[in-house]
Amino acid sequence: MLRVLPAPVVEPPADGQDWNDPPEPASAPRYVQGRLAVDLRHRHDDSFFGPQATSTPDLPEAGPWALRMIRAVLEAYEGSRSPDQLSRWVVPEIRERAQRRGLLARRRGRRTGRPPVVRTMLTSFPADGVCEVSAVVQADGRVRALAMRMSGVDGRWLITAWELG
Repeated sequence: MLRVLPAPVVEPPADGQDWNDPPEPASAPRYVQGRLAVDLRHRHDDSFFGPQATSTPDLPEAGPWALRMIRAVLEAYEGSRSPDQLSRWVVPEIRERAQRRGLLARRRGRRTGRPPVVRTMLTSFPADGVCEVSAVVQADGRVRALAMRMSGVDGRWLITAWELG
């Protein structure tokens, strides 16, 4: 003979308001959610679909690429290039900094009309898929030192650090 028994309850009791409880009194203030600030820039938990590290042999030649990008970022600093053009090639912090500096440069209105010049540049490869660049640049009538770090991500170089002295 077959007997049917109810399954035992194995879940702990839920804390808080249950669906069967009466609703809260009308005098309690209603909660209204505002905007939720979500920053997904530092999510490293998706190792398959997220950004993939790329080794140095699979990347474009670092020297010419760095030379072009130094000029592009300096033009954004001067306000003669839109920083949105850099979005694919730099991390958001560097693009935002270039946007702020470019806005200030356009407000000042002092542009020499000459493009930035890279006087000297040295590259080094401290690890696979990483290139560090040091350069002496002339922009806006000043000669300055520049340090930059590029990392190989998704088959392209990505500027992850930028310090202009």
